Amino acid sequence: MENAEQIDKPVRHIVALSGGKDSTALAVFLRKKIPNLEYVFCDSGEELQETYDYIYKLQDYLSIDIKWLKDDRDFEYYLDMYKGVLPDPNKRWCTRMLKIKPFEEYVGDEPIINYVGIRAERNSKDRVYFQKSQT
Repeated sequence: MENAEQIDKPVRHIVALSGGKDSTALAVFLRKKIPNLEYVFCDSGEELQETYDYIYKLQDYLSIDIKWLKDDRDFEYYLDMYKGVLPDPNKRWCTRMLKIKPFEEYVGDEPIINYVGIRAERNSKDRVYFQKSQT
């Protein structure tokens, strides 16, 4: 059951940008369809320079503000914590710690709809959805 504070809060609409074509296409598509749409980029600190350059260009081209989210700890910290095991499709610590965690901290307990651009041909087992509990 939702508490009274959550019922009174407006739902935030957030699109997560990765610097790829799918999230870009979604941002372009939604830009004029959803008022007060928020744009976020979760920075692992280890993105390619081209990704950073692209996010800045996208922000300028669409005339939007993109909120950069970053964990307090860097990639090297987590690499040490996970004993040098690099992230892979089975051990997604980079996504969990450097992308999802900062996103969830940014959202807090507020009700949201999060839009994630995913290619149609992607296998359903590879899809990652962010879902905040409304409890």
